[in-house]
Amino acid sequence: MEIRAEGTRAGWWPLAAIVLAVFMLMLDATITTVALPGIGRDLGADLDDLQWVLNGYTLAMAAFQLTAGSLADRLGRRRVFVAGVAVFAAASLACGLATRPDVLIGARVIQGLAGASMFATTLALIAQSYAGRDRGIAFGVRGTAAGVAVVLGPLAGGALVSGPGWRWIFLVNLPVAAVALAIAWRVLPRGEHLDRGRRLDVPGPVILAVTLFLLVLALLRGGGYGWGSARTVLLFAGAACGLAVFVLVQHVRDDPMLELSLFRRPAFTGTQIGSFTVQASVFALLVYLSFHFQNQLGYSAMRAGLAFLPLVVPILLTGPVAGAVMDRLPRGRLVAGALAALAAGIALMHGGGWWHLAPGMIVAGLACGVVLPVLGGLAVDVPDQRRLGMASGVNNTVLQIGFTVGVAGYGAALGTSGLDSLFVIGTVTALLGAVLTALLIRDRPGAL
Repeated sequence: MEIRAEGTRAGWWPLAAIVLAVFMLMLDATITTVALPGIGRDLGADLDDLQWVLNGYTLAMAAFQLTAGSLADRLGRRRVFVAGVAVFAAASLACGLATRPDVLIGARVIQGLAGASMFATTLALIAQSYAGRDRGIAFGVRGTAAGVAVVLGPLAGGALVSGPGWRWIFLVNLPVAAVALAIAWRVLPRGEHLDRGRRLDVPGPVILAVTLFLLVLALLRGGGYGWGSARTVLLFAGAACGLAVFVLVQHVRDDPMLELSLFRRPAFTGTQIGSFTVQASVFALLVYLSFHFQNQLGYSAMRAGLAFLPLVVPILLTGPVAGAVMDRLPRGRLVAGALAALAAGIALMHGGGWWHLAPGMIVAGLACGVVLPVLGGLAVDVPDQRRLGMASGVNNTVLQIGFTVGVAGYGAALGTSGLDSLFVIGTVTALLGAVLTALLIRDRPGAL
C-alpha cells in the first residue's frame, strides 16, 4: 500500500475539470433521444438498434463503474479520470463518424466504459480536493451539473439536430473533453491514498453486465412477449440468478470489485436507495416527457428542451446552497424530506398541456437541488480513504442502474397505459425511497 498526501491548492480548478466531465457524461445519456429519428433514417437503423444506441451507453457505464472505482483505488483516481476523458473523446469521434448502426452501438459502448472511468472517480476526487464547507459546495455544484445535464440533453440535442445535424451531438464532446483534459492534467491532486496490492476482479463486471442486460431486456420486451410468458419469466429469473451469483462471487473473492461490508452500514445502504430513487423516479421520466412534448403537443426539439426550464432553474438555484449548508444539518432528514417533496412534485403532474406539468416540475426541481449534493457527500463519507474510489463507483453504478431500470420500467408501463400512470409509478417510487432512507440514514448531523 502506498499512502500519499491529500489536498490541493488549485482553488476551484479541480472542480471545473470534474464538472465539465460530469456534464458531458450526463448530457450524453439523454441528448440522443431527440436525434434517434435522424439516426435511424441516415444509418438505416431499426427500433431495436436505436434502443441499444441508448442502452449500450448506460449499461456499459453501470457494469464498469465498480471496476473503474477499484482500479482507481489501485492506480490513482487522477490517472483513471484522465484516461477516461481521453478515451471518451476518441469514442465520441467514432460515434460522429459512424456509417452503420453496429459501429455506432459499439462506439457508444466504449463511450460508456470510458464514462464509467470518469464518473466513478469524480466524487472521490472532490473528497480529496476539498474539505469542510468547500467540499459541500463542490458536491452541490457537481450534483447540480449532473441534474441539469440530464434535463438539458433534449434541448441541446434539438439545437444540434436542427442545425448542423445529429452527428454533432457526439462531435461537440471533443472540445469539452479537450478543455477538461487540459485542466485535469494540470490541477487534479496527485497525492492519494492508494491500495496497490489489490487485484482486479474480472468475473465481477462480466456477471453484472449480463445481469443488467437480462433485466433491461425483460423490462423492454416483457410487454411484447407477455408478462406471464415463458420468455419473460426466464429473463427475469436469469437476472435474479445473475444477481445471486454476483453477490456470491463478491463474497468469496479476496479482492472483490465490491466490498459487501460497505452495506453493513445502514447509512451507506440508505444512500444508494436514495440515489436509485431519484434516477428511477424523476430523471427517467424526462425521456417520456420529451416524447410527450414533441409527439403529443407538437413541440419542436428546441421548444421541448425549453419546456424543462421549471425543473432546471430550481436545481441550479438550490443545489449549491444545499451543498454549502448540508454539513450543519441532519442529512438523513434532508434526504428523506427531499424525496417526499419529490413525490409531491411528481404527484402534481398530469397529462395535458405544459401548464399541467410546470408546477410539479418546480417542486421536483427544488427537491432534486437539495437531495443530489447531500447524497453525493454521503456516498463517499467512508472511514477507509483507500475505498473512496469503490464507494464512488458503487454510488455511480446505482445511479446508472436507476436511470436504466426507470427508463425500461416506464416504457413497459406506457405500452399498456397512458402517461398519467407514469406519474403514479414515479410518486410511489419516490415515497418508498423517502420511507427507506428515513429508516436507514439516522446519523448525527454532518456524519455518515
